[in-house]
Formats: sequence, structure tokens, C-alpha cells
Amino acid sequence: EIEGLRSFVDNMPPQYALLGIQLMWTLDVTKALDECRVKKSGVAECTKKQTAILSELSSWCLEELPNKMTRTKYECLVTIQVHQRDVMADLNSFFKQKKLHSATDFEWLKQARFYWQPEEEDLCDDDGKLCVSVTNVDFMYMYEYLGCKGRLVITPLTDRCYITLAQAIGMFLGGAPAGPAGTGKTETVKDMGRSLGIYVIVTNCTDQASYGSMGKIYKGLCMAGLWGCFDEFNRIKLPVLSVVAAQVMSILDAKRLGQETFYFPGDPQKIGMDPTVCFFITMNPGYAGRQELPENLKALFRSCAMMVPDREIIIRVLLCAVGYDDFVLLSRKFTVLYALSEEQLSKQKHYDFGLRNILSVLRTAGQTKRDNRDSSEAKLLYQTLRDMNLSKMVAQDVPLFLSLLKDLFPKVPSPPVAVYKEVEDEVNKAVDEAGLIQHKNWLKKVVQLYETTVVRHGIMVIGPTGGGKTQIFTMLRKGLAEVNKIPYREARLNPKAILAS
Repeated sequence: EIEGLRSFVDNMPPQYALLGIQLMWTLDVTKALDECRVKKSGVAECTKKQTAILSELSSWCLEELPNKMTRTKYECLVTIQVHQRDVMADLNSFFKQKKLHSATDFEWLKQARFYWQPEEEDLCDDDGKLCVSVTNVDFMYMYEYLGCKGRLVITPLTDRCYITLAQAIGMFLGGAPAGPAGTGKTETVKDMGRSLGIYVIVTNCTDQASYGSMGKIYKGLCMAGLWGCFDEFNRIKLPVLSVVAAQVMSILDAKRLGQETFYFPGDPQKIGMDPTVCFFITMNPGYAGRQELPENLKALFRSCAMMVPDREIIIRVLLCAVGYDDFVLLSRKFTVLYALSEEQLSKQKHYDFGLRNILSVLRTAGQTKRDNRDSSEAKLLYQTLRDMNLSKMVAQDVPLFLSLLKDLFPKVPSPPVAVYKEVEDEVNKAVDEAGLIQHKNWLKKVVQLYETTVVRHGIMVIGPTGGGKTQIFTMLRKGLAEVNKIPYREARLNPKAILAS
């Protein structure tokens, strides 16, 4: 099966390729667990097979691929396969401890399992039905075209959220993940929609929302049979929330009764009802300007507490997805570095060691690995972590950050600083023409700004008045114009001249 995997994946759209490896995994695991009493080695063999598939998929990510979409497809397959391999390894350890006896144990049933039922019919295919099961709730795969999308790394927190949301849908209720910003509430809902082949429409709620505008969205979701995720739902004003509760209740009641048409509150005519419609609300509790939900609305949603996810799992999976072999050890070093940086560096408003920063570092680490296949992976990650973080650090934090890196990579000599000869030469010429002094540290900042432009599309330069911020932009712009032989234009906006409304 592994031999034919590449041709299958390359000849299929991303959604079908992903479904293929998920169906294959479910079939293999179910078979191994069904036969575990007779064939004791079946679970261990299945674990080895999943590890072999992961190694095969990960090796593809290092190749020079024809386009960005193919890379996204492969990385998505690796992300899901890492989870499948980890699940199988956990099941194997439970089996060895005699805590797992058959395919009906909860440790297996709590996973999202993909079954092909040839005797059933669904919306798209008379020859069979694709069913996705989470615990005891079965979902029909909806075959919605979602394109070539990345997928979330599945952590234990994501698993628990899936179970809670699946149970809520099974009981004809909505789901309400709640927790601080950056914990993946909205992303988890979107990712669950992707795994079921259904489109999720995300609406960002404000205090300007009226019951009429919310009602229009609800009616549209009902008739289309889509999932609606309402972000920061508790920003809506209390009088509006009371009416919203009645609107949501009427939809969920119609869904529970299996009605094809029903009366929406305030609408004289019946509207259509697609039973696949679901509602999710995400909330950041405890912030200023947020409402407490009324009790009649709370009762319609099943809550799920979200917290900061395990960064090490996310880094480990994504390092594997971009082609690193030693991803287990390197992910631990990466996690420790960022944890120590948050604790020991000075507290600056612009410092960010959260998930968004981690993802951009990992993307660059993948590109660095592809450009230097024969170099040591530890050295490549050391270089990426140093170069992508030094530019934003104040002078007092630089020595401490470099010493943290040296402690984490004791056997790795410090890689030389990247040199961009052509750009630096043109910048030096522009500095001379402008009559400025070629100050070594200031020129280093020009190079760091150039490195940042390569990996970022929105950049903020901060520092004291007279520190040379504007001149950094100007000199780099002139230098790049000469290197690339195309004009770089500068448009200045005075923020005091822009109205807030």
C-alpha cells in the first residue's frame, strides 16, 4: 500500500487524498483491534505501518515541488498522519497494559473515525456513503468543496473540544468554546468543519449587531445547511441577545423535530430547513465590554473550556511537516527557548513568542532546510531562531537571548550571519549619496529590515525619535530599486489626518 501511496496522492485533489489516508487508517486500526484477542502482534504491526507511512509522507516535503499548492497538500497529509500515528502508538501502549480489549473501547471511539458504507446512499453517491463518527455521534460527509487548505495540529485539547462539540450536535444543541485569545476556539470549529466536508461561515460579532441582521444570517445558514461560527458573541448587546435566543431556539426545535420547513420568529412565511445546520459561539470571558449571556441562550449551547494548547506538540508536528528528521528533540529545544524568553527577557509591548510567531519561524525553517539539505538540522534551526528574533529585540536583551540559544545548542557553533552582498552594496551607495554616516549598528538594522520584508508583509519599525527609523526605510527602498531595477514607491500617510469613523 505504501508503494502506491505517492501515485494515489498525486492523482487526487487534496480533500480526496486526505480522506483516502483517513479511511485507510480507520480500516487498519479497526481490523487490528477486532483481531487483537487472536492476533496479539496486530496492534504493534499497525503502529509500525503508520510510522512507515509518516516517514514516506515527510520525505516528500523535502523535494523541489512544482507549486505551493502541492506543498500545502503534503504538509496537510503529514499533519493528520502524525496524529494518526500518535493515536496508534497510544492504543498500542494501552493494549500492552491490558487496558484495551476491542474496537468498542472508548479510547478508540473518541477519535474522529472515517467509514465507507457501500450499502448506504448519501447526497452525492448512490454507490455508498462516507460516514464520520466521533464517539457515538455519526456525521455524513458533506463533500463541500473546500480547496487546498492546511489543517490544525490535533492536540489533546483539540480532541476534547471535538468530542464536546460532536455531543452538542448529537443532542441538537450549539457549541460554545470559551477561553482566552489565541487558544484556537474559532480555528477548532473551522477545522472540525473541514474534517466533515462542510463550509463554516465565521461572523465577527460587534455591539452594532441588531436582531434583524442576526436573523438574516441565521435564515441563510438554515436554508443552505451550513455551520455558523459567531466570534466574540458576548459583545452583542443584552436586548439583542434575548431576541437572538428565541431565533436560535426556533431553529434548533425545527431541527430536533426533523421539519423541512418552519416559521422563523417575525417572518410570516415558512422558510426551508436543512438539518446539517449548526451554530457555534466563541467567547473571551472577562474582557471589558463583554456581556454575560442570558440563561435562555446559555441553555441552547454546550460550553467547552479552551486553554493555551501544548506548543511542543504543534512545533513537533509542523517541523515534521516541513521535512525535519530530528523533529522530536528540536521541538523540545524550540519550546524551551520560547518559554525562557517569555520569562527572562525584558517585558516589551512588541515582543511576541506566541503561536503566530512560532508558525512564521517554522515556515522559514522549512525553507532553510530545503535550501541546505546536507547541513545539520540543529544548525539550521539555530540560525532561523536567531535571525528571525534578533531584529525585534532591544539592546539589553540581545546578549541574554544569544546565551540562551548557545545553552540549548551547546555542540553547534554559531552559524555566520547571512550576507546579502548585492543589497548591502547598493544600500551603502545610497547612504553615501544621501550624505549619511555608515554606522555599523544602523546598517545592521537595514539588513534586518530586509530579512523581515522577505518573510513578513506588514512591518512596524519602533524606536526613539531620531533613531533613524525613516532613513532605514528610505535607504532600503533605494537599494532594492537598484538591485531589482524596478521603482519602489513610498506613500506617506499622516495618522492625524485620518478620521477614526
